[in-house]
Amino acid sequence: MPLLIDLAGQALAPGDILRLSDNYDLGPGSGPVDLLVYDPRSDDCGLGVVTASGTKAGLILHHFPIASRSVDGGLAADWLIDNWDDWFVFTYAKDARIPVGEARVLRWDARTMPEET
Repeated sequence: MPLLIDLAGQALAPGDILRLSDNYDLGPGSGPVDLLVYDPRSDDCGLGVVTASGTKAGLILHHFPIASRSVDGGLAADWLIDNWDDWFVFTYAKDARIPVGEARVLRWDARTMPEET
């Protein structure tokens, strides 16, 4: 699973999973949480992320601004990296930051389902 910072110049697509090193709601040292990139189907904003694991699973975390859209309509990795500290903070430990250098991306087309036995 590549690091987000290694995807500079690329874009994330709906269905990609952004794995934070720590759960934004529980604080530093809490372990990873997955966010699913989705398309809110609005011309007024960019793509968004929905929490896909943990206690907030199924809840929308963010709709990003139009400036976050890449030329092909995805979520620009460069914009996300540059604006990381504005969007990914701990709910209760606002002085601590979720490290962008540890965020990973699992592409929608790189996942497989386990075979049934």
